[in-house]
Amino acid sequence: MRVSTLIKFIAAVLVLSVLAGTLVIARRAFFSDAVEQAPANKLEAVIPAKNHSKEAIESLLAKLEVESIPDVTPGERAFEAARDLLEKGDYVAAEEKLKYVNTYYPTAVSAPEARRILGEMNMDRLFSGKEFAELIDYTVKSGDSFYKIVRDHNTKLDLVMFLNDMQRTDRLHPGDKFKLMELDFRLVIDMRRNVVSLWDGPRYIKGYEIKAAHFPEGKDVAKTSVLAIEAQSGERKVKLLDSDYRSAEKVVVIKSPQVEIRPMKEKVSEDIEALYLDNSDMEEISLLLRTGNSVEIRY
Repeated sequence: MRVSTLIKFIAAVLVLSVLAGTLVIARRAFFSDAVEQAPANKLEAVIPAKNHSKEAIESLLAKLEVESIPDVTPGERAFEAARDLLEKGDYVAAEEKLKYVNTYYPTAVSAPEARRILGEMNMDRLFSGKEFAELIDYTVKSGDSFYKIVRDHNTKLDLVMFLNDMQRTDRLHPGDKFKLMELDFRLVIDMRRNVVSLWDGPRYIKGYEIKAAHFPEGKDVAKTSVLAIEAQSGERKVKLLDSDYRSAEKVVVIKSPQVEIRPMKEKVSEDIEALYLDNSDMEEISLLLRTGNSVEIRY
């Protein structure tokens, strides 16, 4: 039995005990007859069988508010506290609460939403250059080419075009300036938790819920890498400079086992060994990965 399951069971027993005691007290308080009746059980024997004032009853009920009942769903109170802190603008404290839920209660009901909020906060930092990968202000030198620039900075042309709102790559002159971001992130595919996540070394960036999976079985942890990142429109492969590249479906191909990460569809093909994410998640993850990035699969 998992620890989290045991905690939930014990908490549920405590809650049921408190509710049973409340019902006994309420029955004796509101329905006691003029004639004294023998106690039905040991709990009734220790509760005075007499009428109580309205004030006394309200005082008793106040002591049995939800705040005094154990957290039956671990992590929920921390998540609610995080939401309150976000509403108050205390983002630092809210982030700590969200990290707590994500780390210690990854299977809680609120965990996917905690990961989503935490991920959005991290993405804001990433694309502003405040944390994780550094945004480099690059000045084009004589002899430069886009191929040379992306190779020397461990990035890719797709991201360069995205960061600088570029539509074409046939013009490059010494003195031109644009932003670069090195792509040294790693991908973790956690089949137990049903999440694909992006990491900067040991630091969590964002998690993406697996919507469906037709995935080969494995044991423990497998280390592999990104083999390719493709764009497809139907059966046609779309090139980066094609006009429909941004609207095309992105596919991340993992090297070994050779599986794919694809955007979710209404009907999932069982002929392809793949994981499926939301389309918007697929766009983001394909933008921030490059060929050769490390991948860890946790079975």
